[in-house]
Amino acid sequence: MKDLWRQKFREKAEKPGIGGFQVLTAFNANIDRKIEFSDLDWSLVRPEELDEVSNVSDVKKVLSYAIQNGENLEVDASRLQYEFEIGDTSVGGQAAIMANFLSGLEGSVTFYTPLLSDKLAQNIDEKVLHPYFDGGFKLKNVRDSANTDRTKENIIIEFKEPKSGRLILSDKLRGFGPYFRSGITDNIDLIDENIQGVVLSGFHNLRGNKEAKIEKSRHQIQRIDSKIHVELADTEKENFKLIRENIIPFIESIGLDETEALKLAETLDKDYSRPLKMGEAFDLLKGLIDETDLARCHLHTYRYHLLVTEKEYSVDVDDIFDGMIFGEISAIKCAEKGRLPNLEDFGDLSFTDIHVKNLDQHEDFADFFDLENFVETGKASIEDYNVCAIPTLIHEEPDRLVGMGDLISSGAFAYELSKESGQ
Repeated sequence: MKDLWRQKFREKAEKPGIGGFQVLTAFNANIDRKIEFSDLDWSLVRPEELDEVSNVSDVKKVLSYAIQNGENLEVDASRLQYEFEIGDTSVGGQAAIMANFLSGLEGSVTFYTPLLSDKLAQNIDEKVLHPYFDGGFKLKNVRDSANTDRTKENIIIEFKEPKSGRLILSDKLRGFGPYFRSGITDNIDLIDENIQGVVLSGFHNLRGNKEAKIEKSRHQIQRIDSKIHVELADTEKENFKLIRENIIPFIESIGLDETEALKLAETLDKDYSRPLKMGEAFDLLKGLIDETDLARCHLHTYRYHLLVTEKEYSVDVDDIFDGMIFGEISAIKCAEKGRLPNLEDFGDLSFTDIHVKNLDQHEDFADFFDLENFVETGKASIEDYNVCAIPTLIHEEPDRLVGMGDLISSGAFAYELSKESGQ
């Protein structure tokens, strides 16, 4: 059965079939300093789950927790009294990572972050545009659009055992909020006219007067007619609750990983197993669609990816499925190359250092819902929902882990937009 899935991935790698989309990514962007756990020469200590770290002892505790539980975590490190001097730096933050990635896929990309330093702007692809207001509104090359000298830098510690993952020590950028500044807000309609879709992120960075900030963002979102996708990130339960109540009801699509799905479930008083079974994930995603105006939910886990849409979704099931395959190949190419891939990196897909996760979850899901051919096809119609599921690809020796979930989600979303533009 795995040979059948390898062939599906190979065929899409040879003929990606994406292009012609127009997308805006916003809000969070920073510089990442990536460090390999093995380079720190640290021993594991007694693990502890923390939301904030202030010293190196805290970092070791929460890092041990992430490693021993095989979780991707992000914690507040704005008060950390420790300097990391090793590691490689690159552009970070979901909105910036996705802008750079999507700009290499033959689409049109506009990127927005409220606080754009020249250091950050020079790390964004030169083809990317940025909304700019200085007495008048226009779209400028992102590298000519700096508006501050402040830059946020996150520390990312990557580990490979017992499975690949990372701990993000998140810095704080004073004045940041996941919304557009006033001069841009007044011209949202002009941006909206030139795009098909919007990918928003950074709501996990809510601090200070959270209710006021998220209310401001909600009002802006309601003015956008283009399809909106929000990419979630790990944060405290309070922020997940604010996002679920104030943002999700006003957008079309979300992307999230297993940790984020379980925390989101907690805000709904749902108790699922760990690791999250595919059937439970389906229950969560269809519940979100039922309770809000969401049309699309995309979950990526270490074992499987699941995408659930409403029955009358604007993209057909075959294109939804192909988009998932495309997004996963994008992530595995990133792991292989150690950088964000472009279309020239597609083509041959060697399974020398890559393996397909087992299909146990596909099989259990098919048995429970009495689905024929689901294990082979990954496609089904259940009740009032379209369901697509693929097994995860695992790279044995990844050169990069940061941003893989962002590539999975934004790649699939952009693929769908490219098919809508051709319909």
